[in-house]
Amino acid sequence: MSMPATTKTDLLLLGLLLDRPMHGYELYQQIQSEGIDRWFNISAAGVYYSLRKLRDQGWVLESRQSSGGSSRKATYHLTDEGRNAFFTAMEAELASDEETCLEYDLVIYLLNRFPWQRAIPQLEERQVFLAQQSAAAQAAAVQAAAGEREDGRSPLVQAILDHKLRFLEMERTWLAELVQSIQKEGEPAGLEEAVRRGFMVLNGDLRDFHLPDLFHLIFSGRHTGTLTVTDGADTRILTFEGGQPIYGALLQRGEPPTPVSSCSEVMEGLCELFRWQEGRFAFDQHLQPPEGSVHLECSSEKLILRGCRKVDDWSIIQELVPSADTIFEIGPGHDRLERLALTPTEADVVAAVDGVKDVATIARELVLTLFETSRTLYCLTAIGVLRTADLDKIHLRRVFREIAELMCKSTLAWRSSPDDRSCEEEVNRRSHELPIRLNDGRVEDQADPQLAMEELKEIYGQFLENQYTVIDRRFGQSNARQAFTRSVQQLPPELRGVVRRYGFDRIVEA
Repeated sequence: MSMPATTKTDLLLLGLLLDRPMHGYELYQQIQSEGIDRWFNISAAGVYYSLRKLRDQGWVLESRQSSGGSSRKATYHLTDEGRNAFFTAMEAELASDEETCLEYDLVIYLLNRFPWQRAIPQLEERQVFLAQQSAAAQAAAVQAAAGEREDGRSPLVQAILDHKLRFLEMERTWLAELVQSIQKEGEPAGLEEAVRRGFMVLNGDLRDFHLPDLFHLIFSGRHTGTLTVTDGADTRILTFEGGQPIYGALLQRGEPPTPVSSCSEVMEGLCELFRWQEGRFAFDQHLQPPEGSVHLECSSEKLILRGCRKVDDWSIIQELVPSADTIFEIGPGHDRLERLALTPTEADVVAAVDGVKDVATIARELVLTLFETSRTLYCLTAIGVLRTADLDKIHLRRVFREIAELMCKSTLAWRSSPDDRSCEEEVNRRSHELPIRLNDGRVEDQADPQLAMEELKEIYGQFLENQYTVIDRRFGQSNARQAFTRSVQQLPPELRGVVRRYGFDRIVEA
């Protein structure tokens, strides 16, 4: 039978309990007094969690003694199995083949996606912190050395503090060299070297990086620099300032920038980029626009929209519109619609998106082909006007819409005439503060799609309660219950669970 895995916290507690039995708080006090928590990440909660686990494994015994009618704190004693576990774990850890991992390296890996002008001050702040930590470690080492002479404290503590001090000095040196290298980076030897390596150069293959995503990275980060994209023969160059395109140029291999009389040809060439499926790109934050570049008067969003309109390949469109049953909702870029100059078709598609209808349904309603609809959705999603709907929100909207419309339809049998809309009108009056209306038996849902699930649930639940109350008042409690129950029964099986999950089934109990 294999021995259970031992964590480093387990190992520490087993080692401390080798000296003598202790209770949990006493163990944590010793950890603090020895300064262990300065170089090992541990908390009081972690101590108690580990003790419970060691107890359950039979590696420590927990004893409690009553005194004066009140229970004392639990004391933990090491068992023979616990001693064996300690020695086994020590052998494994001392000969550890575990790789050294520095979590700070994660932000260094992502550094070329961050504006270097904003990165340098933060890196310098990190240097100040490391200097402070180094000074504190130096003082602790001196104090430990004095304590070793005075009370015979273990020289192992001194060795650990010396280890930390050397690491901090190494870290400071490494970070200072990194900052210096970033600051020294300059313009490459020539634009032909389109995938130049550098700390603040983001480069890659167009087959692995969706071009609109690259533009959004530059735009959202307010980057300044030059983007070079080449397929080996043609090269497109676009210079950004604060995330907005300001200069553009078109090059052919070995040729100077193409002379143009206006930015229209350059814009046309840049928009063609969105159709490219192969090529290499490099965004260099230090590179300035090449000679012959043309000044552009176009926002990043408009450039993305114009470029995406040229896309005519299903494989590119499927990056954002994977299938005909994909459902979309309004995205965070919806408030920028007025300055985007949408085409009539694009405006119609935006109006048709409600977080419930899928691509195929929108195409049928607008009498468009599936390809036309998908390409339009691709364009609108690429600029953030739309986004793929959250699956939970889709189910919530569908359940609400279907119950509300089915309940409305069920009242036809009890109305004075099929054209009587008084019940519907009363529901709307009761719900005048909610962004939802009934119109000829259909739900008009104007709820902000960016609302949290809890907020949407409250809105939909309140509307259904209002509708149920009106039916109850007009046609009787029995008919109201029947209308709601039958509406739920007509839902697809996978949606009935949503009714219970969000508490809509409790409406009939109110």
